[in-house]
Amino acid sequence: MLISNFHGFEIDGISCAVPKREISAEILYKEHNQEFTEKIRKNIAVDSIRKSIKKQLSSDLGYVAAKNIIDFKKIDTSDIGVLIYVTQTPDYRTPATSCILHKRLNLSVDCATVDINNGCAGFVYGSHIAISMLNCINSSYALLINGDSTTPKKKSKEFLDKRISVPFGDGSTAVLFKKCENSIIDISLRTNGKGYHSLIEYGNSYRWKTYTKRELKLGYRNTSIPLMNGIDVFNFSITEVPNHINEFLISQNKTINNYDYVLLHQPNLFMIKQIAKKIGANMANVPISLHKYGNTSGASIPLTLVDRFGQIDQGEISVLMCGFGTGLLWGTMSARLNIKNILPMVYSDDYFEDPEMDNYKYD
Repeated sequence: MLISNFHGFEIDGISCAVPKREISAEILYKEHNQEFTEKIRKNIAVDSIRKSIKKQLSSDLGYVAAKNIIDFKKIDTSDIGVLIYVTQTPDYRTPATSCILHKRLNLSVDCATVDINNGCAGFVYGSHIAISMLNCINSSYALLINGDSTTPKKKSKEFLDKRISVPFGDGSTAVLFKKCENSIIDISLRTNGKGYHSLIEYGNSYRWKTYTKRELKLGYRNTSIPLMNGIDVFNFSITEVPNHINEFLISQNKTINNYDYVLLHQPNLFMIKQIAKKIGANMANVPISLHKYGNTSGASIPLTLVDRFGQIDQGEISVLMCGFGTGLLWGTMSARLNIKNILPMVYSDDYFEDPEMDNYKYD
């Protein structure tokens, strides 16, 4: 298996920002002409989500989360040499949104920025890229911002149908990586591109522009909502994901009991329980956040850490983390965390009004 052992790096801060507006699952399903049954409540365990106001994007929440860490740690932004932004909902197709966040955070010109689109595995993949880049440059910190604004701005009769059965919530996280003496972060990554079609969004893409009118009438090629083959994704999640975690444990010569907590991506409760069972994890040690925030895509792992530990001032924990989803992509990661560096949840409706856009007006 592909595995990277990063010696001399630690997670020095974790922050999360979510919108102020909370919407109950009952209301959400009703808005989309769906019945919120007890069976659904039991299997997905989502009671509410957070939804952005119209002007607010994932980068706005990511900026708030990142600024929260920078202010809390009192670090000089010139010491941040890497900025990675993981999202499926960028501000623009071009330029990369990491460039905009670079401007807003007032980072140095000697800071490399990268956008990546890796969905629900984005936190683990983004962590690997951030640490790898930090390892090669003469800088102290790397900043990973991760988030999506996946809730539709308009009502859609297809939303929450059998293709997408779990409400997506809005939220963005920021994680600060730091060079240090003794800490170790281990990461293993995998990809199965043969399953790319299992979770896909056709609309508003460049390939979408190549479709003929006849092709657009077939299936859901003319839609701009994620489409999922639930059976394929479910089977992948409860087989490949636990298999990878177990292989990762063997490579470390550890068992699941060597970790205080297991942080899994939060697709739905039934899937999480199945994975936990197959890796021998006690559900008491598998924190859950989806009941309050829904499926928050790649941000779900650090968001869950903030939800669980953000109000605690001290202590250290050993954590095993696994993200998985669209691609198909999955990755497993282990680290020790100082709880004081996990900041309380931030609630914000702030958004960026881009002054540069006033220079691009056409008659």
